[in-house]
Amino acid sequence: MVRRRSGTGRAADGDGTEGSRQAPAAPATAIGWSDLSADEQTALKRLNRGPYQGLDAATAERLLALGLVARRPAGIGISRAGRELVISTLLAAREGGSGDGG
Repeated sequence: MVRRRSGTGRAADGDGTEGSRQAPAAPATAIGWSDLSADEQTALKRLNRGPYQGLDAATAERLLALGLVARRPAGIGISRAGRELVISTLLAAREGGSGDGG
């Protein structure tokens, strides 16, 4: 009889990507799009498209604290929560909604 060892070979962080062993940063409360500064909103939109070399340290630290981005081997990347916030905001704007995202 062959037994499968649970979790063998799997490593995931809070945003579901494999290979990262860092604990997810969870915000204390849900954050809405309107709770972010214009710079934070711009950073999230750009990170949603890929690496953003223009991300300043202060903005990165705040977004990390909110759980909207994560440290990765290649640098700062958008987290699942950050991606969901950006996408919901973009869809709401397309549908004529408030664009609050949360």
